[in-house]
This record gives sequence, C-alpha cells and structure tokens, in this order.
Amino acid sequence: MRLVFFIFLISQLLNFVGVFAGKAKEDSSELNSVKWEKVKGNKSKPLQKIIWKSYSNDESYFDNKNLNNQEKKSDKFFFNEKREKTNFVNKQVNKQEVLEIQPHIPLNNFLNSGDFIFSSNFVSAFSGGAGGGTGHQNYGLKFHYGLSDYSLFSIYLSETDDPLYNLIGGELIPNNWASIAIAYKNQILESEDLKNSLSFSSSLEYWVVSSGGDDTKSIYNEIDNSVGLDRYEKFIYSFSFPFTSQLTNQTKFSIVPGMTFIPEVLGDKNIGKNFYGNNYFLASGINFDITTNVQLIGSYTYLFGPGHNSFDENLKFHRHPIYSYGFNWDVNPIIGIEGKITNGYGTTPSTSLFTIPSDNKPLYYLGGKYNPFSLDTQFVPLKEENELLLFGGLTVNNALFPKRGVSQINLNYDEKGNLFAFYGYSLSNIFQLELNTGSFNDANLINKENSSLQSIYLNENTFSYRFGGKLLIFSPQKNDPFWMTFRTSFGRNEGSNHQGYLFSELINTFKINNWLAFNISPRYFFSGIESIGGIGVSSYINLLDNLQLIPEINTSFTKGSDFNSALALRYRYSPAASVDLYYSNAAGIQDIGQLLEDKDYRFGIKLNFLY
Repeated sequence: MRLVFFIFLISQLLNFVGVFAGKAKEDSSELNSVKWEKVKGNKSKPLQKIIWKSYSNDESYFDNKNLNNQEKKSDKFFFNEKREKTNFVNKQVNKQEVLEIQPHIPLNNFLNSGDFIFSSNFVSAFSGGAGGGTGHQNYGLKFHYGLSDYSLFSIYLSETDDPLYNLIGGELIPNNWASIAIAYKNQILESEDLKNSLSFSSSLEYWVVSSGGDDTKSIYNEIDNSVGLDRYEKFIYSFSFPFTSQLTNQTKFSIVPGMTFIPEVLGDKNIGKNFYGNNYFLASGINFDITTNVQLIGSYTYLFGPGHNSFDENLKFHRHPIYSYGFNWDVNPIIGIEGKITNGYGTTPSTSLFTIPSDNKPLYYLGGKYNPFSLDTQFVPLKEENELLLFGGLTVNNALFPKRGVSQINLNYDEKGNLFAFYGYSLSNIFQLELNTGSFNDANLINKENSSLQSIYLNENTFSYRFGGKLLIFSPQKNDPFWMTFRTSFGRNEGSNHQGYLFSELINTFKINNWLAFNISPRYFFSGIESIGGIGVSSYINLLDNLQLIPEINTSFTKGSDFNSALALRYRYSPAASVDLYYSNAAGIQDIGQLLEDKDYRFGIKLNFLY
C-alpha cells in the first residue's frame, strides 16, 4: 500500500507542477511578446560603409590559423571550466539524453539547471515462481533534479514484497525489500569537443530487509527452527566514475568502474556469512540512436567481489555478471518509455547489482518518464459534440482522455454492492496516468470454467488497487483518421495470496458523424491462474447536446466464452460533470469484470468529474 500512497502523492504533485509550468509559460510569453507601432519621423538615412576594426587593436583576430593535428585541442580535457551546456554535438533541441542505463550505471548526461524528471518503473520475472501470479515484481519511483548544468540530484524509492522466487527447504518464505536512496552526480572532466567526459556519482540508501512470518522461518535464522519475522534496517552506499565517449554521431560508449558497500551479515542468528557483502565492479554500456527519439541501449557488468550478488534455493551465495539490453523511446518531449531485458532485480544504485532473490533469471523491465517543462504535442481543440467522450466508457473504454493537466475521477456503485473508484491525471496530451481501486461483491459467474478467477479476484474479501496508463497513438486532433490508445494496468488484490493480474487493451474510437461514435477494443487478461483474450464493442449516440445513449457488448475468446452487455444513459449536468445510469450483466466495470458474464443483470450508477 505504500507504493499506492507514493503514486497518489506524486500525482497530486504533478498536478501542481503542471499548473505552475503552464503559468510560467504564459508569463514568459507575455514578457517576450513584441508590440509593433508605426513611428512618424524623418526619413531614414542611407547606411554608411562599415569599417571593421579589431578588438583592443589586436590584429591577431584577423590572422588565418592553420590548425594541424599537433595544434588541435579537441582531445584535451578541461578541469572545472564551465561553459554553455550543449550535451554533445549535432543534437536535436527536444532530445532528452538517457541519464542511466541501470541505476548502478549512470551516464555523463545531465538536466538543465532547475529542470527535473519523474519516472516510474518495475522489474519482474516472466512468471510468479513459487508464489504464483503474473510475475515477481520490484516497483520503483525516481526523481531527478538538475542542481546545475553539470550536477544532478536524484531520489529513488523501491519496494518488493513478493515471497522468495524459489521454495527454501520446501517452504514459501515471505520476503520484503524497501529502500529510499539519494544520489549525487557531478561532471569533473570534459574534452573541448564535448565527445569525452568523466563524472563522479555516489548514493546513500536506507534499506529495510525482512524475512519470515508468523508460521515460517526467516532465511537469516541459521541456528534453530523457530519461526517469526526478522527485520533489519541498514544504511548502504555506492560510488562510481562513469566515463563516456561519443564514437559516432549515433553511438556512445561508457565505462563505469564502481563499488557497493553492503553488509555480509544480518542479525545474530547466522553461521558465517548470510548476506551479499561489498563488491567492486566494472560496467560497460552502449547507446545507439536509431532515430532522434528512439535509442537502443545495452550494458554488461562484471563483479570482482569480494562479496556476491545472488543466492539460490539452498541459500548458497554466488557472483553473476549483470546484463541488460533494450530501448528508450521519447514518445514526445514530455513522455518517454523504456523497456529492456535484464537479470538485475534492484532498482536503486546500490541494489541493482542483485539478481532476483533466490535465483538468477532473465527479467523484464518497463519504465516511463515525465519531463514537465518540455513542449507538449499540440492538438486542435476537441469539437463540442465529442466532449461527452472524455468521461470514458463503462464496460468498454474509449480512446479519449482529457488534455494535459486535467484530472479525471469516476465513482461507481451497483445494486449488488460492487464499488469502484478511478483517478486519472493527464501528464501530457498523449498520456494519462491511472489509479483504480475497488472491490467486487456477490459475483455469480455464468461460466463455471472461471470459478478459479472468481474465488481469487472477484471474492467479497478482496480489495484491489491497480496502476496503469493510456498512451495515445492516433487522434483526429493531430490529423489522424481516428483515435487509438494503448492502455494497460496492473496491481494486486489485498486478501488474496496471489499477485494480481495484468490487463491490456488496444482501444479504437471512430467518429461516424456529429451524433454517432463507434468503439472497438481488443483486450487481454493475463495472470498466473489463467489468461483470457476478448473484445469489447460500444457506441456513443448523442440524443441531445447533454444526453447520450451508450450500448456496449463484450465477449471473451475462451472455451464456454462469456458474453455480456450493458446499456447506459449519460447526462452531463455541467461542463465538467456527468452521471451514468446503466443496466448490465458484466461482473463489474473494472478490467477483469468487463470480460466476465454474471448470471444476473444489475442497475448501477457512475459519477464522472473533470477538474
């Protein structure tokens, strides 16, 4: 739940930042505007011949200089000499250089003084391991702030509370890592041609590690068979010296020597070493620009010890190289997406050398970044007859969402006791951040093949919280023929021993005429219990300027496929608020509930707000 609190807190901070950035932009435009006036006066005089003179009578300014290889200074470095920041040659103004390949591999790229970037990420195994579920995840948040053009301050938050990936002695062992880190990076050397640079980076982290539970033994207890929770709070830290060289206009190569300082013993129930210990490492990284906004990245880190970075199901410690390869995509100057394959499980500078607890597996990493002070994608204003679409759908989502800086809230309740809440914040005109919470109640699925899903995800004792987003791909507001967004959400179910599920959909919305819109949404549900594909179709029929009829149907592509429907009447009683009254046999209007069919129809109400 702490991660949900962090997400909500940051979303509110982003709301404030968006308003502040917009106001600053407006003020700046007013200050920089030029007012032209016609001035009456004498006729202009013809220009006189310009006479050029050297500054301070120094004629050497006009001398021709023949620079040979011995006289060139392009390979020399300057020390503590500050100049106007250019971030290497031949770069686009809006291009945002990657700040790090892995948290322990910072690069010699910085933000402009006073600029900052938020980012969120998670790394996961491709399966849930011994604990089941969709994966074994470690969630992270980052904040980078430019102290100057050549120094960077960063904050990292990270938490994983999945049990150990493998059984230990035949038992599933609860495990928790939670950390907060602060980091500082400063450039110390740079060549005059800006192609080679060296920096110093360090981090200090507060790390909380716990293992065991009420009926399970901690892995840090090696002296007896007593069960119980062991919890330890440690300060750990790291240092590194990233060196970067630009090989070509598209390619940069980095060498990063460094060290991490981690305890090798936790607690007093050990027999010898029972934790990772200190490590010296040498990392290499490469960045290759495919286009101005798409970049391939890769890294390889070799550990020299004396500590380790991995342990197995027998609690034996090992040392493994850490690799990563993937891409960075700047969707626009504000929003960026990162994806990669790696075996590094940690998401802070001192922990990213570690593999997944109790194994060494390939993992997938997904991340997104938000740069609030850059120029957003520009849109033509939405037509009035389309504004009702901004309130979303019910069992079938549509592809639209409010413009940058606008928050969206939906509240839903039906006669069977289903209760859901949604909060969305548009970080950009092309991306909306989402947080869903709620619970299913009195579900009675018509398809008995889905009984396992009902008992795990739709039972009355389960409260879910889900985090995700919508990325706009096409829009008529930027001269595309229709709206298309990719939406995905993931999260957990409190009260369930399983790790939740992943829900993704590709939403397409077509405007047929002034009073009719059509929506089709292929979607996919993935969990460690079962995976289901399906499709949703809906229409938006404008009866009046403020009254809309919304019929919806959903079907799944499984044995004994589900088929549900909904009919809603939407009334907008103010420009930023509406109410939906609906009748449906979908199990619920949140993600998995949209695909499943209940035996009974129920009435419901949904309140929609924009602000």
